[in-house]
Amino acid sequence: MLETITSIKDEKITLARAIKSRKGRQDHHKILLEGEEILDWAIENAVGIEFILASDKTSSNITGKYLSRNYKVFIVSEGILKKVTDTNFVIPIVSVAINSFESFESMAPFVVVLDSVRDFGNIGTIIRTCHAFGIRDVISTTNDFDIYQRKTIEASRGSVFTTRLKRFQSETETIEYLKKQGYQIVATSPKGSDLQSLVELRRQPVALVVGNETTGISSEFEKQADFLIQIPMSHTVESLNVGVATGISIYELKLKQVLTMIEQQIKSTLGRNLNVAGMLVRQVLDRELRKVSDLSSQQVIFMMVLKCDGKMSLEDMCKQFGILEKDIEEFLNPMLKSALIEINGELELTNKGKENLAKLWFTVENAEGKILSGFTPEEASIFIKQLYRIQEKCVKIMSTN
Repeated sequence: MLETITSIKDEKITLARAIKSRKGRQDHHKILLEGEEILDWAIENAVGIEFILASDKTSSNITGKYLSRNYKVFIVSEGILKKVTDTNFVIPIVSVAINSFESFESMAPFVVVLDSVRDFGNIGTIIRTCHAFGIRDVISTTNDFDIYQRKTIEASRGSVFTTRLKRFQSETETIEYLKKQGYQIVATSPKGSDLQSLVELRRQPVALVVGNETTGISSEFEKQADFLIQIPMSHTVESLNVGVATGISIYELKLKQVLTMIEQQIKSTLGRNLNVAGMLVRQVLDRELRKVSDLSSQQVIFMMVLKCDGKMSLEDMCKQFGILEKDIEEFLNPMLKSALIEINGELELTNKGKENLAKLWFTVENAEGKILSGFTPEEASIFIKQLYRIQEKCVKIMSTN
């Protein structure tokens, strides 16, 4: 049975009301999620949910959705919910979550700096646009900057939950940090001397600065920027909305950055690094296995998978191990001739194959030990878990599409 809260003075209600404000969120390190959609975005992005407050008129199907996932749900009156959200209308579900604010030391090669941008909707739009172009790192020139106001969360479509935010006390402190980190500062302004589409970036990380809705960028950024750029517009239009302007600038500048830093960009891509690492790991395993066996690391790994799966079709083998049809015989023959595997409609590991695999396992384990010798046990464990997460994410993406 669901627990009901009837008093406005209940500690959970008091906390929920407190974190409606920016100061309350900072003091309690909690955030208020208003509405089912926002709550679902937070859950999808692994935000820690402390408890949920649901209207006594909310559908049992909705509350059941959260109860089935072991979230704490409390039933309250619509009057209490209005007090929590400080609205004249009812938001049927609100929740208290752990502040997932993520700061950072090392930054990506492209960051966006918000110089006293104040409108909550614009902030959310900018953050959503950043994520659309693969940018997670956002910098604020004011220390009271808060990305968890309801309008910001809504406008970002939940992107705030995976945004990395760094805050500074002033424009001067922000500029000093960016210069020290080797960023070229590109500031947008109607006073810009360079057209954005023609600017030639250096081979350095980029910090794109966008300014306040009314006053634009500060005089400090106007003086200190490496490039002061403007977006050419028709004379009939005075200015662009800061969210729209940011999107245009990110698109053009990120493209220019990639063109000037393409070699460095290629070397830092996930696919390239995983491919190189995988190739080098296979080479190490091949070298170690050649000391005790005629099998390659790919064949041994295939036998490991076969041991786990029990059976495998030729088609699945080709898909999983990237084996072309013309190479099937060459790949399987050493294992078939040694009676390590057999084909009974599907591929299976023989008892001899299981014994052989057990013997070779020590060699594989020894090779892995050499590869991970510079890691602590905790680091090695975390690394393996992260690889599993990448695998699971890839499988999820492919199954969804």
